Amino acid sequence: MALGPAAPRVGAPVNRVDGVAKVTGAARYTADTEMPGVVHAVLVGAEIARGQITAESMTESAARARAAPGVLGVLTPMNCPRLNPPPADFSETWPVERRPPLSDLSVHHVGQHVAVVIADSFENATYAASQFTLDYRQVATDDDAAVRSGSYWPDHWVEVADEKLQDRRGELTEPTVPVSVSGQYTTSATVPYPLELSATIARWDGDRLTVYDSTRWISGEKRLLAHCLDLPEPSVRVISPLVGGAFGAKVFLWSHVLLCAVAAREVGRPVKLVLTREQMFDTAGYRPRTEQEVTLLADADGAICSTAHHTVTETSLVADFCEPAGLSSRLLYHSPRLEVSHRVERVNVPTPSFMRAPGEASGLFALEVAMDELAEQVGVDPLELRIRNHTEIDESSGRPWLDKHLLDCYRSAADRFGWANRPPGVRSLRRSHVQVGWGMATATFPARRMTAGCRVTTGADGCVRFASATHEIGTGVRTVMTQLAADITGLPLSAVIFDSGDSSYPATPRSGASQTTATVGAAVAEAATQWRRRLSEVAPSAAPAVHSLVGLSPEQIAALTFSVTTSAKIDDDVSIRSFGAHFCEVEVDEYLGRAAVTRWTAAFACGPVLNPKLARSQLMGGITFGIGMALLEQISEDRASLRRGGEYYLPTHADRPDFDIEFTEKPVDYFPGPTLRGIGEIGIAGAPAAIANAIHHATGKRLRKLPITVEDLMMPVGPRR
Repeated sequence: MALGPAAPRVGAPVNRVDGVAKVTGAARYTADTEMPGVVHAVLVGAEIARGQITAESMTESAARARAAPGVLGVLTPMNCPRLNPPPADFSETWPVERRPPLSDLSVHHVGQHVAVVIADSFENATYAASQFTLDYRQVATDDDAAVRSGSYWPDHWVEVADEKLQDRRGELTEPTVPVSVSGQYTTSATVPYPLELSATIARWDGDRLTVYDSTRWISGEKRLLAHCLDLPEPSVRVISPLVGGAFGAKVFLWSHVLLCAVAAREVGRPVKLVLTREQMFDTAGYRPRTEQEVTLLADADGAICSTAHHTVTETSLVADFCEPAGLSSRLLYHSPRLEVSHRVERVNVPTPSFMRAPGEASGLFALEVAMDELAEQVGVDPLELRIRNHTEIDESSGRPWLDKHLLDCYRSAADRFGWANRPPGVRSLRRSHVQVGWGMATATFPARRMTAGCRVTTGADGCVRFASATHEIGTGVRTVMTQLAADITGLPLSAVIFDSGDSSYPATPRSGASQTTATVGAAVAEAATQWRRRLSEVAPSAAPAVHSLVGLSPEQIAALTFSVTTSAKIDDDVSIRSFGAHFCEVEVDEYLGRAAVTRWTAAFACGPVLNPKLARSQLMGGITFGIGMALLEQISEDRASLRRGGEYYLPTHADRPDFDIEFTEKPVDYFPGPTLRGIGEIGIAGAPAAIANAIHHATGKRLRKLPITVEDLMMPVGPRR
């Protein structure tokens, strides 16, 4: 059966199927959902980091709020219905808070939700919430130690048992070698800061709950809502039409979603709740700070003999999460001896979560700056040092890499950047009155795939719909899935629709870990393959074209409506991971304390590229995030009170250069295949280190703390010319 003439081949730069709707404002997000009779909820947050709210002040504040105009209800720990804690497999694996919201009058972090006000308008709800004036029996927090409550040593990263957070190989004692570097590296706490604020609308129809939410885990949220509200899962439906950016903020069931559902049940009306920008800092996840110690021991030629990477990070008192900064050090370079550890301190802070390449973004900053320091000690070019320590096996498992291509990335990007012309000495490049520096770093990110489902529905109008309970988070998932289904079925793109964002569709995992295309794509590919085979069986003479499908009988159409589920298993004999190389140029004005990234070249080995236009956009976004992490982003926090506030700086188009990005693999002509993997997060991995290394080359300043600030850049190092 020949492909239809209008079918786009996988690998073509197809435009987004929802692009026009998004740029014209026609796209509907959660907060845009219109619902008759909807009322509004506003959250009240705690003003201290640790203590107890007095019952008297809570009762009096709630009474004042209830008396405010338009108020329909007030929920506090004094009257909130009992909520079940999450299932153990969620709270033990994911950063899901064990303590249900409004459980009691205790406070564990600034901004913790302590009350909900429901009113007939957002303005009235906001005014009523302002009537809360709470008194606290407060624990002194004028010293950091006063808010620390012990620490623990997690064994592995979330559900991935072989990604060991405490790992060791080789001899117990360090070898005696001629070259060593050791440094302390710190990264600040940062927030995802998506353009779309987290929003939820909850509606009850008897005992059935429908939740519209800006979430990246529809299936997981459905299960958690059912469990916490003591409902059967079929009674809960979660709809997430579009997600306007997330970067980690919308992966899990945060307490505001549960409270919105409770509020809707209490007042008997649909309730809409939208977090404020300030609340996005306090209750929707963030990347925790890290303190990392990296030690590299090498022989005189720069061959690494021992790697040690020790991380201290933090989590809240009510949930477990570890920023896995040392995982890449286990496998990126050849190292006969290895020590990796992670210690997590429990602190009175909001619960941290996944954010923009968790672990790789923070950990590669430390490792890749240390690699440049080692190259300087040995007296070799930073790229040459990385090539000398390249390995063809995954040293954490002993398995060979499948389609690694990292050396190809190094050579391609270095040639296009002109790295061979880089003078080795620091402060050796100057442009007008500013110092110029060139830096590079390696990028890597895991390749994950999980179980997913897809449903196919063939319409009498000749349109074929594929549906999965996955999410369009702005990356182009609907486009790639539509393109993939059209390619395999042989139908024109206009005859295929991919539906997502509804828990009534077959279940898929969360959209995180850059796994959605590989995971959901495998299910869509299997469904499209089965559809084509079934078409040849029920209608041998029919071509995969709209006019042929219109003439099918109801029985034939029924045979072309079915569901599939694909396995997460790939291959136990090899390791699969994405790799890349960043090369960048910076200009540093030491008199103004300003660093500008002026040029960027990168190459990535991310497996087959299904849509190069979308893929390149993803990588440009990731690198831009890396610029933000390196030079701008940090949460301003008073360490005595643990209050978060002030401004939060993000890179804009004016802060990024033109990007020269290349893929080592050619577009795929088959699917699914074991080499397919995601690209959403590898762009940021290694990017901050490349910038820090370039700044060192420009100025001679070895900066080991992110973000690199004005004060860092103005600090004098040696005589200025």
